[in-house]
Amino acid sequence: MHFEQQLALAHQELTRYGIQSSNSHPISFQLLHWSGLQVPLPHYGHFKTNFCIFSAWYSFIFALIFIIAEIISNTPISIISAIFTSLFAGITAGISMATYYHYSAKGFNLSQWHQLK
Repeated sequence: MHFEQQLALAHQELTRYGIQSSNSHPISFQLLHWSGLQVPLPHYGHFKTNFCIFSAWYSFIFALIFIIAEIISNTPISIISAIFTSLFAGITAGISMATYYHYSAKGFNLSQWHQLK
């Protein structure tokens, strides 16, 4: 079965359980799919995969916030401090999001990604 077909079936199952598209297909996964990577939706992904994707995404977002703050403000921000803070915030958000999607999938008793047919 092609990835696009599994993705469509996953969207149908999530819609059947009342999970909105903005929750089931967050922007980080939309960008991955747009770039051609065939990653399962977060409700169907493994905890470690979701953790890595969300941690990287949120670390990047927080780094952008620090760069913008550096440009706007007159006070310089230490590069090391900005990097560590971005990574810490990204890892914290990654754990939170991966945990949420893991328990949400279990709570709705969703099918496994490879079982979508």
